[in-house]
Amino acid sequence: MGSRVLVVADDLSGAGDSGVPFALREMRTLLALDDTGDAEVFVADTDSRHATPERAAERVAAALRGHAEGRVVFKKIDSTLRGNLAAEIGAIVAHADGAGVLLCPASPATGRTVLGGVVHINGIPLHHTEAWAAEQTEPPTDIASTLKPLAVKHVALASIRGNAAALRTRLAELLAEVDVVVCDAVSESDLRAVVTAGMAAPNQPCWVGSAGLADALAEQLRPGREVDPPPPVNGNALAVVGSANGVSREQAEFLGEHFPHIRRLSVRNLLDANAAALARMSDQVRDALKTGDVVVTLDGPVDVTVARRLNTALAEVCAPATSGAALLVLTGGETARAVLSRRGVTGLRLLNELEPGVVLARTEPQPGYVITKAGGFGTPETLHRAVTAARSGGDF
Repeated sequence: MGSRVLVVADDLSGAGDSGVPFALREMRTLLALDDTGDAEVFVADTDSRHATPERAAERVAAALRGHAEGRVVFKKIDSTLRGNLAAEIGAIVAHADGAGVLLCPASPATGRTVLGGVVHINGIPLHHTEAWAAEQTEPPTDIASTLKPLAVKHVALASIRGNAAALRTRLAELLAEVDVVVCDAVSESDLRAVVTAGMAAPNQPCWVGSAGLADALAEQLRPGREVDPPPPVNGNALAVVGSANGVSREQAEFLGEHFPHIRRLSVRNLLDANAAALARMSDQVRDALKTGDVVVTLDGPVDVTVARRLNTALAEVCAPATSGAALLVLTGGETARAVLSRRGVTGLRLLNELEPGVVLARTEPQPGYVITKAGGFGTPETLHRAVTAARSGGDF
């Protein structure tokens, strides 16, 4: 199997954390915001997390048509199963053309595991957590229920940890029988076992998962090779925390305790603001950045139905100030895409993983550095540690 890879993600932060394992193994990795360019690992952000199922499926199919030929296909999904899973994975199944799909959204480094076909967050079943608090529907009780009407079979942890030859045989049989094979995994070694067995199948499957499975796949394709960390990033930082997740809000507040400036923008004011009001807010952010680091966060609840409008307004406020920032810190995939697109960024060269799920990249065509992170994981210190790591030129 060749080592060229296509990663298809439904939001920008997920695209980053599933693409960076390949970059860390000396595989040139491009995250494309405009679906153009080429690299050994091409990461397509379909920006389809909140699209209609029909539109989400078409965007995934378009990415496959444009970039999948001659590549290993990895479909990144949210580790807490948000998004248009059945529609998008249906497009992957069609592309697999009978070879099947291996799915495991476990990411042990960020507390996401799969046991009994159920996603757990820090040991608690997903449907008993607050991970879907901002969604308009109830969280799924298991993975298979999110994939209807696709044909699904489950491989239990005992089989993953059992005889390796038996696992290879079992996966090969199931991949030939059903659309999607869901595998349990609670550790990195479990994920490596899944990848090793799956890659031995007569017809190579497509892969579906989160950063944990991406890391196991990258290690299989390019074992034991890791790049040197990039040089230190010097200069003022602008952090924009647009995620509605409570974990993100805590991280923003902790960052604000260490940055000279924090701007808490009212959700209501952002949604109601006209162009002149947004310009005034932008001037305040830009002026503050001249004298030190700035964190911009939201004040008030975020309704998922207005999230795109809110991110557009947030980008209008923050993007003009980005030219004065040596380092951007963007939390939440839609926030990151809105700010970067407003700035004219068309691609990200993935460079380093500063903390699990926290990615450092170089922007293109304008040179600059950006840290991206999804909203729902980490400790209050995570963003601060990531900024410190970027400024030190390596891991914290």
